Amino acid sequence: MSQAERERQARYRFARDQHRDLVARALVRTTLSRYAGRDPGAWCFTRGEHGKPELIDPPIPLRFNLSHSRDLVVFAVSLEHDVGVDIETIERRNDVLAIARHYFSSREVEDLFALPEARQRDRFFDYWTLKEAYIKARGEGISLGLGNFSFLFGGNDTIDIGFAPKLEDDPAAWQFCLYRPQENYRMAVASHRGEPARDVHLLEATPLQDFRPWQQT
Repeated sequence: MSQAERERQARYRFARDQHRDLVARALVRTTLSRYAGRDPGAWCFTRGEHGKPELIDPPIPLRFNLSHSRDLVVFAVSLEHDVGVDIETIERRNDVLAIARHYFSSREVEDLFALPEARQRDRFFDYWTLKEAYIKARGEGISLGLGNFSFLFGGNDTIDIGFAPKLEDDPAAWQFCLYRPQENYRMAVASHRGEPARDVHLLEATPLQDFRPWQQT
């Protein structure tokens, strides 16, 4: 790790958080090296205008994003196209439906509360992870406004998005995927669509050791 990364890790108060940060840094570096053939210790990072991490002088135009929740760390990487990823545990004690009423678009709130009550909490996390993944892919953070775009769930597990005019974005330019890496977690990936649309390949990793096909539990 760089000196800045070591200093950041040392600021964590608890050993478990220091360890998770160490695993995350190793995952980022070894995954990037898997696709670009550079030594894991040779990567250098900076931050964009809105704080999103970016590579300095990459050998190929890789885009990436990182997320973690409790003991799970996920990393998304794409060639040329912006990508965002978010993972969340659904074991929260706060009133997630109140959060939806306050932050989601009116269309999302309507669709969410039209579901049977037993399904509403799960669907909240579908919306939340998708929203986080999209704003992270855009690299502009919460300033986009969570109510300025809406996710629409259709048949055959399709996921569409609509935008308020102020965002000046094209729904056809994006593709989204939802996953359940474990029973109590939800994960979403947002990626700027290539031509043709990009496939998403999922791997499990032990940083500095191996990568293997992901087996959903």
